[in-house]
Amino acid sequence: MAKRERIKKKVCPRCGIKMPEIMTECPECELDFSRFEMATNKDAKRKIKRHDKNYIIKTNKLPSDVKYIRLFLITIFLGWAGGHCFYVGRYLRGAMFALNMLFALICVIFNQQILQLANGAWMEIFGIIIGFVLLVWIYDIWAVGLKRFKVPVAIDLKDEGVEKIK
Repeated sequence: MAKRERIKKKVCPRCGIKMPEIMTECPECELDFSRFEMATNKDAKRKIKRHDKNYIIKTNKLPSDVKYIRLFLITIFLGWAGGHCFYVGRYLRGAMFALNMLFALICVIFNQQILQLANGAWMEIFGIIIGFVLLVWIYDIWAVGLKRFKVPVAIDLKDEGVEKIK
C-alpha cells in the first residue's frame, strides 16, 4: 500500500475556512496572505480608534512591530491590569482588566464597610468576579507563551499599492 501524504492545512483569519497551506489567497474572501508581511499593529490601533474595523484581522502571527518577549513580560507583570491588551490595541478587553483591578482595590480599601453590607454577601459576588478575571489573565499568559494570543493587524482590502501576480 502506498502511503498517503497528509496535506497541511491553514485557516483563513478573516472568513475561517480551511485550505491547503500552499495557497496564497483565500478562495472564499480573496484575502492575499502576502499582505500579512506588510500588516502592522500600529496601523490597527489607529483604525480601531477611528472605529474602522473593516480592515482589522486578529491573528496569532505577531506583526513586526509587536515583540514577543515584550508582550510576554507585559502579560506576566502588568497583565492583571490589562497592560498586554493595551499594548496590542485590544482596548475593550484591557479596560475590563483595569476596571476589575480598580474594583479589587476598592474592595481591599473598604473591606470593613463592604463586609457590613448584607452580612458579607456582596464579598462573595465580588470575589467571583475578580476570580474570573484573574483566570482570564492566567489564560492570557498561557496563550502568549504558546503564541496563540490574537493580535489585531490592519490589512488593506483593496489593491492599493500591491501588485497581484497571476
